[in-house]
Amino acid sequence: MRLWTVQHRAVLRSLEDASGLVGDWDRIMVRSYRACYEEMVAEMARRGLDGGGRPPVWAWVGPDTRDNSVALAAEMLLCPQTPEEYARYVVLDLDVPDEVVLLSSCGRWNDFMNVIMMGEGSPDMDWAIGQEEPNGVQACLTRVAAGWVLGVRPLEPFRPEEEDEEGGISS
Repeated sequence: MRLWTVQHRAVLRSLEDASGLVGDWDRIMVRSYRACYEEMVAEMARRGLDGGGRPPVWAWVGPDTRDNSVALAAEMLLCPQTPEEYARYVVLDLDVPDEVVLLSSCGRWNDFMNVIMMGEGSPDMDWAIGQEEPNGVQACLTRVAAGWVLGVRPLEPFRPEEEDEEGGISS
């Protein structure tokens, strides 16, 4: 399965290790997300994807298209502002065995996180995904092995000149 992920440049060293890139609770950018991430870890374990209790490595379905759609998604997640902040991150293009991936709805995941964070409503996650998931499909992995990496490149900013006349993003 083709996936892409944005990671801090420092993780490239961990890809050289036998274990590859794995999640680390100390590296979660927003500490209050931990309860939500623990739910994802539990669902992964229920599906036979045991990451030893570590947080998942997040990725998105499809290849690294090297265009504004990847840049926009990365910017919404990381909010880099300066060239130095962009330089901290790399985009990894991956080819991962299907059986090591948990796919879920990005939109429903965000709704689920909101319920947990705000404490309003039942924190039940609908793990099903449809063929045409309107808010995107996210992928969670217990690790990224070096052999799955097809390419690595610096994260580049959204380029407004690539917007089409109707204001959409061109590929």
